[in-house]
Formats: sequence, C-alpha cells, structure tokens
Amino acid sequence: MAVSLWMGAAGWSAGGEAPQPARPWMDASEPPSVRADKLLHAMTVEEKLSLFHGSCSGYVGNVCANTRLGIPAIRMNDGPQGFRDNARPGTSTAFPCGLAIAATFDIDASSAWGVAMGDEFFRKGANVQLGPGVCVARVPRNGRNFEYLSGEDPYLGYTLVQPAVVGIQSQGVIANAKHWVNNNQETNRTSVSAVVDERTQFEMYYPPFEGAIAAGVGSFMCSYNKIRGVWSCENGETLRRDLKTRLGFKGWVMSDWGATHSSSINEGLDQEMPGDWFLSNEKLAALLAAGNVSLATVDDSARRILQPMFAARLFDVPNNNTQANNVTSVAHNGIARDLAARSIVLLKNEGVLPLSADKGIKIALIGKEAKEPTVHGGGSGQVVPYYTSSPFDAIRAKLGLLPAPPAPNNCSDDDFEAGVDFRNTDDQTFAPAADEKECCQLCAARNAASSSVAPCLYFTFAPPAKTCWMKSTDNGRTADPYAISGSCHAHPPPPPPECTPDGTKCVYFADGSDAAAAAALAAAADVALVFAATFSSEGADRASLSLDGNADALVRAVAARARKTAVCVSVPGAVLTPWREEVHALTAAFMPGQEYGNALADVLFGSTNPSAKLPLTFPTKENEVNFNASEWPGVDNVGVYYERLLIGYRYYDAAGIKPAFAFGHGLSYTTFALANLSVATDQVSFSLANTGRVKGAETPQLYLGFPPAAGEPPQQLKGFTKVELAAGAARRLTFPITPRDRSIWDVGSTTWVEVKGRFTVTVGTSSRDPKALTGSFII
Repeated sequence: MAVSLWMGAAGWSAGGEAPQPARPWMDASEPPSVRADKLLHAMTVEEKLSLFHGSCSGYVGNVCANTRLGIPAIRMNDGPQGFRDNARPGTSTAFPCGLAIAATFDIDASSAWGVAMGDEFFRKGANVQLGPGVCVARVPRNGRNFEYLSGEDPYLGYTLVQPAVVGIQSQGVIANAKHWVNNNQETNRTSVSAVVDERTQFEMYYPPFEGAIAAGVGSFMCSYNKIRGVWSCENGETLRRDLKTRLGFKGWVMSDWGATHSSSINEGLDQEMPGDWFLSNEKLAALLAAGNVSLATVDDSARRILQPMFAARLFDVPNNNTQANNVTSVAHNGIARDLAARSIVLLKNEGVLPLSADKGIKIALIGKEAKEPTVHGGGSGQVVPYYTSSPFDAIRAKLGLLPAPPAPNNCSDDDFEAGVDFRNTDDQTFAPAADEKECCQLCAARNAASSSVAPCLYFTFAPPAKTCWMKSTDNGRTADPYAISGSCHAHPPPPPPECTPDGTKCVYFADGSDAAAAAALAAAADVALVFAATFSSEGADRASLSLDGNADALVRAVAARARKTAVCVSVPGAVLTPWREEVHALTAAFMPGQEYGNALADVLFGSTNPSAKLPLTFPTKENEVNFNASEWPGVDNVGVYYERLLIGYRYYDAAGIKPAFAFGHGLSYTTFALANLSVATDQVSFSLANTGRVKGAETPQLYLGFPPAAGEPPQQLKGFTKVELAAGAARRLTFPITPRDRSIWDVGSTTWVEVKGRFTVTVGTSSRDPKALTGSFII
C-alpha cells in the first residue's frame, strides 16, 4: 500500500506541498509541553521523521532546520568538558574534566563548570552539548574514567550531575547525559555485552542518570555496548522500560555515533547519529506503511525532541553564532583556573606544603611534565586550548622570576630587514608597516597533539628570492601566498634565569631523563617537586595503573637525595604510588585542563587551600579489585558483573583491604574536627569546627550501613557538603536521610522497598576516616 508522508491532524492526506501554517507554538508564555503538542499537530509525518536522524553538515551532529515551521537546526558538539573544535584548536576553553569536578565534591563548582561550558557552546552556535558523562567507574583502567562526573560512586554522580545540567541548560544549550548504559570499559566497547542484574542497575549504574533526569536534562545518549546480549541503542528493557517508564525520562535518546544497528524506534531510540542508515525517512515510512511502527510511536519520539527544544528556548532566542567564533575569554580562563585548583587533591603532606614565596627558597622541578603537562585525555573529551599553563612557568611567576627573553630574529639579507613575525594561519592579520618588503619569522602552526607551539624557524633568504611579501589593504596587512627558498635554521630562546637578581629564590629544572642527574639537582635544593602523569583516551583501556615512563624510578631516586620531596601527578583516574611512603607530599589532579600550572601553583603556595577529595580509590597494586577475565575485559565479548554492588570502596570495605588512599580522602592546610553527632531515622546532625590557623573548606561525608539481611555493601555514601570556615569557626550541620536512602531495589515488585532493622551511621572526612563519628538508628 502506497501512502503519502504529508499528514495533518486529521490523518493521511494527498501528497503535495504542505501549507504554511500559523505558529501558535511560538507563544513563549505557554509550557514547553503545550507548545510541543501544538507544533506536533502542524507537522507532516515526513517532517516528524526528519527529526530522527542527522541530516546536515557542520558540528559533529546536525539535524537540519525546518523553515516552514520555524524549527531550528539541532547542532550538537563534543564534548563533556568543553567545546571540541579540531578544525580550530585554541578557540574554546579547555576546562577541567568531569572526574576533576567530581573531585571537588562541590555543587557550586559543578554549577560554574556547567554554566561556563554552556555559554561557550552557545557562542559557538551549538545548542546541544554532548555531555556531561556520568558513568560510574567500575573498571579502574577504563580509558574514559576521566570524562565521568560520578567517580566510583552513584550518589556522588547523582548529586553533582544536577547543577552541571542546570548550568549548561541555563545558557540555551541542551545537555546530554551519557553513556546509557554500562559503558564501563573501552576494551571491545563496540562488541562487548555487559551482563548486569536488575538490582545492580538500579542501585549502582542508574542513579547518576536519575540525577540528570531530576535536573531536567533534555537528551540521553545510548552506548556502543550490548546489555545482556542486546545492543544498548535497541534495548527495549533499558531504554523504553527502565529509562522512559520506570525512571520517567521525558526527553529524547540519541545514539552514540554509529551505535545504531536497526530501526529501533519501537525499542526506545528516538534519533540516530550522525546519519540515517537505519532511521531514515524512507525506512521509517516503510515501517509505518507496513504497520510495524505506529504513528503514536512516531509522535512520542518527535514530542520528546521538541519539548526540550522549547524548554531550552531554542525557538525563542535565535542563535546566529558560528562554529568559527573564538569563545575564549579572560573570565573563562579564571573559571578554569579556579575549578582546577579546587579539584587538586592533597593526598599527603608532612610539613612541606604550602611553600612560601615570601622568603628565600630553592626549588628543583623534576620531570618533563613540569614544562609540558598532561592536562586532558583523548577522544571526544579532548579540547585543545590556545595555551597551557605549565607548572614550570607558574611556579617561577610565584617567585617573581622573569620569563625567558624572546629568541633573536636573525633573518636578513640585501633586500629584507628584520621585521614582523608571520604566523602560518589563514586568518592572521598584520598592522600596516612602512615597507612592504619585510623579513619574516615563520612560526610553525600549533601542534594539536601536544597543545604546544613549535619553535619558530628563522629563514635566511638567498637573493633574488622574494618571500613573505606583505601588501597594504584597507583592513590591515595580510600575507600573500608565499614560497620559501634559501636556508633556514632554528634559534631556540636562551634559557630563563634560574634565580632572582639577589640570588635568594631559585628554580632549577631537570627533565628526569637522567635520574641520577635529577637527584643530584634535587639534593642542592630546599625542596624537590617531581612531576609525573599518565594519559588515557576514548577507544582503549589503560595498559596499567602505573605512571608513564620512568616516573616511579625517578621519584625514588629524587626522594633518596632530596631534603624534602613532593610529587605532583596529573592522571585520568586511579594510579599506583609505590613510593608514597618515601616522599613528604603528594598531589593528584585529574586531567585539570589548560590552567593546570597556575592552579597547581596556587595550591602549592597556599593561594588556594586544597579541599578536594578522591572520587575513586587509589589501590596498592594492579587489579586489587580482583576482577577475573570473565568480569573484565570479558570472555568471548561477554563481561559479567559478578561483583554486583561491590565496586570501588564498597569492595575494599567488604574485603577488608586497606587502599593506598581511600575514596573521599583529601587533606587541607588547616585542621578540622567533627563532634556531637545526633542521629534520627530521617536525619543526622553534627558539628564541624576549623581547629587550625587559616581559613579552609572541609567536606563531611555521610555513610549508611544497612542491616545485614539487606545484602548491601558495608557502607555507602548518602550525603556530603562542602563547608568553608574561618580559623576557629564552627557550624552545626544536618544531613537528611530519605526513605529512598533506606531502600533497596526489589526486583519482584519492581520498586524501591524500605529496609527494616538497624542502620549504622558514619560521618567522616573520607570513607576510611579513623576519627569518624558513628551511630545507628532502627527502622
């Protein structure tokens, strides 16, 4: 049976051009749901189907605008920690990653992060940010742990995703919660099947996504993997039953890029990205005609897309910005710096930190990471910044040491005199100069892989070659096409001065390639700072939990000779620290973005009093969580979650294992005391006092232990709050305990059931705080 795709409210109609309607859905005073229904009423079937797949170029995903009805294009872009623009690196801010924000344990930090990212996406012309990522870190070596806002705890993710989503969407950009669901490893991610029981899903892996729903997130992204043998993007149990029905998600589900395997609109997929291999107008029209897809299903998917668009005011606030815009700003650099500083965890400190810039000090900076830090991971979560603040430069600046002088311009011959710099870019403009013939210093283009600028090359031109000609224009001086001939040679800049003019403050550097030489340099300093890192990326799990290169041996060599040794690591997740007892201080940053150097210097010198907490456990050895091959990475592309609820600190508690550093751990330059715990069935109250000499922030954490018969982990996070106190100040705090906090998911009744019996209460500053307050209550 042949049918037309033109259809109004009355039903099928003859083919032809659809009429230009009035637009009652443009009344911004009406609720998004009402406006969506009015627009849906005016749409033809073909127009509805056109919402269900990528169709236009530009950005990483793009659904064409509908000019007849005034529906704006849906312009989507990576990623979860900033606008990724590979074609124009340096035109957006590289903010700290999701795991770094998780380390803040701070809803205000998450909100500021979301607002700033949403603003940049809007000013880049995008109206969907493909983030935040909220998967729980089941596998310590997962290559994408750095992207995710949950760390290893579902409650942490549930709490922090909400201000991030609200912040993003406050800027007229729809947030996207990803990756739904069980995308907990990158090994075989496009083929592995996660076998997870229902209770574990609802208690461990769904809550961060529930937080996004509670915040009104407009869209979800389904993942590459299978769940119990069925592709995530065609899994009716996890999409239509769990996400849309049981959890009540009202927005739309898009596929990860290329993750669609069938025309699975019946199962709950609303939109295929980035193309239309399975949800094309033609294929869906055929399914409609055959009766295999109902018009009600089509309307449901279209409504799910339109309603968030109205809620985000995409119809009301035109966005004529383009992807070519440079959206960086001094203000956002400052936000990135502040967030990075608030995310750096002080794991250990034996009287070394903070350093003082007010008196004489000699500091040895060891390791190439001091000058070329690792500040972001790879894949869709990578943002290449215009600049990266290095610890080397930032620490020198704290001590008042001047930067290195510029390299000399040695370009000259009979026709050219030393002149302007020329950058090999398409959009560089030059101020007018008196002489059209000037010598050029050609700087290599930005190296996107390392986020650094290569050394400039200086050319000595051999007459009669004419190169780098400049011409005067009304808009300034621009470069003609040029050809380079003659000889060229690099002139690296001279090294910066190591000491202030009076010789009281010095910064020495060794790249660490020669551990013995680095140790000797460290021995001559008052304190040695060793910098180390490891990298990870979408598409592969990490090969190990070790730091890169010779970092462990380098740390030990330096620690053996230095008077005081502090280690600063920038990492995408948990790492091994086998030398932790040999050093005096240790900081951890989680892919902290472009302002890492400045932020770290702020922490090291006390401009920022550290207050971050570990969002995941640091182990003492590889595979301390005791996965077998069938659990991770899986056997025959099947990974079984036998551990169920016992991941991260829950496993350590159940197995009685002492980690290197516990979940929730993080030190300050001041001291705090908890006291006077009061416990009721619906709340706990206690006092927090700053017992030190400087202002600081602490994060009390509430852990509940269920009655043994419930079959829950020994304890689980159910509350936290960041509190800043002046020296000597104290505050009375209260954590609510809700019925949901006291419940487990019951598979038989498919609902949350409150547990009866005695609950234990622990309030501390980490999951293993030896000074924690304890109590109990009975339900």
